[in-house]
Amino acid sequence: MVNDKVYGAIMTVIGLLGIGFETYLLIFSPIIKPSNLGNLEPALWWAVAIPLFLGVLGVLGIVVWIGWTMIRTPPPEAWSFDELDEEEEETS
Repeated sequence: MVNDKVYGAIMTVIGLLGIGFETYLLIFSPIIKPSNLGNLEPALWWAVAIPLFLGVLGVLGIVVWIGWTMIRTPPPEAWSFDELDEEEEETS
């Protein structure tokens, strides 16, 4: 069975790669090669690209944060039902 820390690391890496890829596609690609805008005017392109960038950045930021939290959080302690039965007998 795979550990939660591995899932957290995978989520963190995928989120960071997604942020880098999104930054390249929406911000740097139109600056480097303006022909990537197609038939859109630059002002219209940025009016769409900036809110889209911020929205996707927010979602990927949450994915990275959850992954990082999964990496840093220790696993929960295992329950022992014998101890629970003993505690229940002591209180009765």
